[in-house]
Amino acid sequence: MTKFRTHIAGEAFFRNATPYHHFRLGLGESEKRPFKLFVPIMTDNFGDIANVVHLVLQYAGRFAHSIATFAFTDNRPYKRHLLALYPLPYQSIILTAAEGLNQLNIPFFAPRHKVKIGDETTYRTPEDIVMDRRWHDVIFPPAHQHQVLNFDRPLIPCQIPQQFESRLHHKLVELGLKDDRWFCCMHYREPNYHWKHVPNFRDCDPAVYLPLIDYVIDRLGGQVVRLGHPEMRDHPARPGFVDLAKIRDSTFLQAFAASRARFSVMGPGGGTCLVRIFHTPLGLTDAGGWFDGVENQHYLLTHTVVTPEGVVLRQEALFESGLMNQRALEIEIARRPGYKIIKNTTEQLCQVADFMYEITTDVAGWRDRPEAPKPIHDNKFTWPIGGDVRTQFIDL
Repeated sequence: MTKFRTHIAGEAFFRNATPYHHFRLGLGESEKRPFKLFVPIMTDNFGDIANVVHLVLQYAGRFAHSIATFAFTDNRPYKRHLLALYPLPYQSIILTAAEGLNQLNIPFFAPRHKVKIGDETTYRTPEDIVMDRRWHDVIFPPAHQHQVLNFDRPLIPCQIPQQFESRLHHKLVELGLKDDRWFCCMHYREPNYHWKHVPNFRDCDPAVYLPLIDYVIDRLGGQVVRLGHPEMRDHPARPGFVDLAKIRDSTFLQAFAASRARFSVMGPGGGTCLVRIFHTPLGLTDAGGWFDGVENQHYLLTHTVVTPEGVVLRQEALFESGLMNQRALEIEIARRPGYKIIKNTTEQLCQVADFMYEITTDVAGWRDRPEAPKPIHDNKFTWPIGGDVRTQFIDL
């Protein structure tokens, strides 16, 4: 009877690194064989891009060595700045027009194994093939570039590049922010943003939000940094208030402030994403989306929805109704006219600020640089990362 025996590859086998060893084995275990993740960014929205950067970080961060490739249209001044907050190795494919993304078809991801040098054709080295910008282990489709779970493993924060930190620190001080006192960040959505002047349910009344500045400074003894865009309503200058919203193309400076704030009080909008990616505690007011508060340091106070029958939905009741979602609410209002949306009051915003102040007593000045948790490099791509839907409501 013919026999067979099983042979398990040993050290000698792996020292003789043929291309197929290199392609398939040891992903992320060495600099020569990093895990490579391709991320096409199809959106132009500030907050969505920030969220993509943070989410990709959670997957790439499981590998000891990785390279993410972001492909995007270079049509917004903030895109490169947001990508620079990604603390792991990355590279960019920068396109001059949106049509360029259409060229990233299936053949693009098949790098040639041979190269012509003069009149001769020869095999490329395995390292050269893997480092080709066309070689990727995983392509991260746009449909999965949104984080909607409270992950069951510690999250990795984005980082301000260290070479810019000192300059950004001095700039905030130059603008009037004292570095021996704590501060909070604030933001709210206005429908006059240069890049997206379209009203929706997330819009907030500046007359309701702006008094929060004086409250934090005069009653809580802190300082306030407003994040946003130059089109936002003006607020009088005063000691303790730094208005970064009025400084055009100040993404890096706003990101630095978001990373060092004791806490933030914000209405829904793209500005909240700068706070989220650094894991700064966030009191989210007028919250209308359950996925806006899935992380442990997020605390929500929803707007109130009154149905045509007079049923009042807020906080947990709004969450359980299925209408704590902008799209679902818009569909329901179109189907059954008569809904009312009641926004938070200035008094409620101040109560949220009180709550955030009380739960962050461990921070007396500027928050320390966000540090990543001790890395758990299992060198595995697990899709999806496990987690649950967990929202924390402020009890007012």
